Amino acid sequence: MVPPASGRSVLPAALESLRYRDFRLLLGGLFMALSGWWMIIVAQGWLVLEMTNSATMVALVGAMLSLPFLVLGPLSGVIADRVYRKHLLVGTRTTVSVLMFIEGGLILGGYITVWQLVVLAFLAGCAFAMDIPARQSLIPDTVPPTLVANAVAVNVALFSLTTIAGPIAGAATLAAFGAGGCFLANGIGNAALAASIASMRIPRRERAGSFNVLGDLAGGIRYVRGERLVMLLLGVALVMTLTGRNWQQLAPVFVRDIYGSGEGGLGAIYTAAGVGAAIGAIGLVPASGARRRAPLFVAGIALAIVATAGFAFSPSLAPAVGTVLFIGLGLQVVETLTQTVLLVETPEHMRGRVMSLSSLLWGLQPFGVLVAGVVADSLGPQVAIGGGAVVAAIMLAALGARTREAWRGV
Repeated sequence: MVPPASGRSVLPAALESLRYRDFRLLLGGLFMALSGWWMIIVAQGWLVLEMTNSATMVALVGAMLSLPFLVLGPLSGVIADRVYRKHLLVGTRTTVSVLMFIEGGLILGGYITVWQLVVLAFLAGCAFAMDIPARQSLIPDTVPPTLVANAVAVNVALFSLTTIAGPIAGAATLAAFGAGGCFLANGIGNAALAASIASMRIPRRERAGSFNVLGDLAGGIRYVRGERLVMLLLGVALVMTLTGRNWQQLAPVFVRDIYGSGEGGLGAIYTAAGVGAAIGAIGLVPASGARRRAPLFVAGIALAIVATAGFAFSPSLAPAVGTVLFIGLGLQVVETLTQTVLLVETPEHMRGRVMSLSSLLWGLQPFGVLVAGVVADSLGPQVAIGGGAVVAAIMLAALGARTREAWRGV
């Protein structure tokens, strides 16, 4: 049972979910942790590029954060549906915090190597893989059922604000203290999130039956296969995962080698994407209760793909900044609507497994990133990112033609 709201509401209806204490605690911790995440995204790619001068290595280290989702994603969903999610999340975020402090210390001490970056990124990715399904499933435990869609929209809006604050802080910290400072800041942010979750009053739920990893996983897969709408959303997410975010990992290559800029230019690129994402997320908050989301969903997909192609062939930094703003807006609309529909439509006892299958797609992202990195080294980054946008458009058009009936549920 969700604890009652605190006091009389002085908030507009679009922010009604903020009346609930546990939801506010979750948002506060997430703001700290996610801002730190974007700080290391800025710092890590730049650090690897300076150490190796290789787009492939930049892509490899970035991919290590996502690769564990491929192996641990299904298991994490089963665990999220069986154990007390609060304790699981405190453990995973504490682990990430420790790893970030170790990595920051190695960088500041001058002991870091590329392969240490690969290993530490992989270990952090393992913790994230265990964390994300449980954290996403936690949102409905913090507000009444009628406010779940609103809470998801507010949560994503806050995430979008971190995509602005994080890159700005990351670029400033990178210039002032180096990459090590960014990793230490991320360690502090994850410790803050662990403390916030530890303070929440999340209900325990008793589960029927014994803990059976394979049986529970098979049950989740059966559920997803029987829900055409869920299959559609996961299909779109798969295509966007493999093609839609590769530009982020290769942005340092564009900034340094094509635009002739430095850390400030990289920060501007990521910040612009964050501004676009914030516009998309905040714009969706008042519409969180809408029944028909398909037109916005399709518009977000089209905008993200066209803008990605525009970024790939931008001749200089200024137009590139403009295009990534629209990439951020389009991707945020798609991801917000996907997460909202999945959480609202999925029964509580299946929620962790469904969200884990969604996060499993992050485990496939390294394949797209690594292909993009190899293509960038051989044919140029413009071909790598622009070609990915064309492939995405073809695949999504084919998927849309085969699933017209399922769109009626979006």
